[in-house]
Amino acid sequence: MISMNYLTKLTCTRPRVSSADPDRDLLTETESNRGRIIQSAAVRRLQQKTQVYPLETNAAVRSRLTHSLEVQQTGRFLAQTILQRLSEADQLTSLGLENQETSFINLVEMSCLMHDIGNPPFGHFGEAAISRWMQDKARLCHEKAFKGQKARSVLLESTLLPDLYTYEGNAQALRIIHHLQDLNLTYSQMGALMKYTRTPYEPRPDKDSPDAYRKKKPGYYFSEADLVSDIRQHLAIDEGCRFPLVYIMEAADDISYCIADLEDAVDKGILSFRDLRFSLYGVWEELTVDNDYLPNIMESAISRAGDNKQEFIVRLRTRLVRDLVDYAAKRYLQQHQAVFDGTLDEPLIDGQSDQHLALNTLKTVAIRYVFTSMEKETPELRGYSALMGLMDIFQPLLELPGAEFVGIAKKDSSRHFIEQRLYHRLSCKHKMAYHRAVKSLPDSCYSAQEQDELEWYYRARLLIDYVSGMTDHFVLTEFQILSAI
Repeated sequence: MISMNYLTKLTCTRPRVSSADPDRDLLTETESNRGRIIQSAAVRRLQQKTQVYPLETNAAVRSRLTHSLEVQQTGRFLAQTILQRLSEADQLTSLGLENQETSFINLVEMSCLMHDIGNPPFGHFGEAAISRWMQDKARLCHEKAFKGQKARSVLLESTLLPDLYTYEGNAQALRIIHHLQDLNLTYSQMGALMKYTRTPYEPRPDKDSPDAYRKKKPGYYFSEADLVSDIRQHLAIDEGCRFPLVYIMEAADDISYCIADLEDAVDKGILSFRDLRFSLYGVWEELTVDNDYLPNIMESAISRAGDNKQEFIVRLRTRLVRDLVDYAAKRYLQQHQAVFDGTLDEPLIDGQSDQHLALNTLKTVAIRYVFTSMEKETPELRGYSALMGLMDIFQPLLELPGAEFVGIAKKDSSRHFIEQRLYHRLSCKHKMAYHRAVKSLPDSCYSAQEQDELEWYYRARLLIDYVSGMTDHFVLTEFQILSAI
């Protein structure tokens, strides 16, 4: 068994040397992470991004921001529970965690707060829309931009185009905090955000593969591949493995959203109080045999709440959160070596435990009776039309030859007056990220052709960055303005 020392994982080091006192301790550095994250525009935008119901006007229904705050609190509770049990077992000193408890909790909390910052407008539906547009249009745009050039590089075909074909919020989150918002967070804080360990251009493993779960989705893009390599090096993470605190963040998210989605459905009248209880009982019976775990919790909540639906949900949530946190903490410690090494290839709340079955019941009810409701699907279709329409409007920027795009980026051009005005609408921070990436190409080991392909790739990333960073309402407004509807 390899010894576990968390001081090899919890580091003060950042990609760039901080201007602050170089002798600051870990606690101070994690508090600095907190300040940078909370004050970032990416977190503020979450207040107007979809959790489940796009374009929601009821402030009591969760947005991405309020959901993330709940995940943050659950993550804090879970981290505290784990540390308390390590303390009771007198293991904090041997693990390098003595006097580092607050830093441990800070890293977990901030990874929970950031876990959804890469989500585009309209949530997972927005992810699908951006991916589809790139799959349908990216190659055509490239052909126009490289007109007359018959041969395409292996880099483009094997890496760059496949990388653009899949939009993944987890991968975009890492891009936002480092290349777009330039938060210069510690390597530990970035490592605690990375749920998955492959790129879009790497094949998804077979379901029987020992890393199938850790690689079921892309976790980072080609544009962040060098950054991920640095993170692994600084945090002693092997290829394809996770950072240990990711398991806590993931469990906190699973615990939070399953209960919250059903509560919001009741508040919006999509599910009646009676339908909610009936559906929970029915699905539980489908998934289990002779098991009264969830029914007993529900009966206890009903006996105390009566017909008060809010009281019922509060009591149901309180008991489930307590039980799920307790189970996740137990699993973290039971699988501690695999968690520390990042090789555990399943979430903490997994298996055939009562707690896992309860989560599955909540998820199944939401999928069957909430996610297919007209209240959810109708605004999603509006969002789809607006997202696809916006990307069509900005498409000319991807059809320009590289030299001509660089030209309009440097000065106004009467020849490309449409493209010039489209370029002016892009975010300054996003344009700066593009220019930094392109500026570094001449000093790279890539051939001249590959550098041209990479310029176009970063230009496509520029468009994706801009559209995916929009809030739900801004997508509709911008589309209406530019399409004169």
